[in-house]
Amino acid sequence: MKKITKILAIALLAIMSLTVLAACAPNADPDKAVKSLEKNGYKAGKEDGLLSGILSLGLEGLDCIVSGSKSVEDKDGETKIEHITIYYFEDSDAAKAAFEKLQSKSEDEKEDETDWVFKQSGAMIYYGTKAAVKAAQ
Repeated sequence: MKKITKILAIALLAIMSLTVLAACAPNADPDKAVKSLEKNGYKAGKEDGLLSGILSLGLEGLDCIVSGSKSVEDKDGETKIEHITIYYFEDSDAAKAAFEKLQSKSEDEKEDETDWVFKQSGAMIYYGTKAAVKAAQ
């Protein structure tokens, strides 16, 4: 009986950990990500990724791109831009192939942000400020 309880406890811990990790990424549905961003006060949009991905970075397997931004005032009264860009690919292999190219693009946009995120989650790659990533969930 003790062995079963330990196994169930470990399984529950693993499931909870995966849920927490998955909750840190933007929504896997581009349309829902746009709606979530708009609901949180961001100007957001979705564009077909095929043409823009091939022309700008040579990305293959790109389905669409979602981006959103809004300006906010920080504690010192300075205006700060919260921003996110999400690249949705046809599959995770295409996302893996594009990872390095998008990482350099992310670094170009990062500037001096300390709360910047750049990650791959399955078939999507996203980068932006932590607050924008949270708003896109």
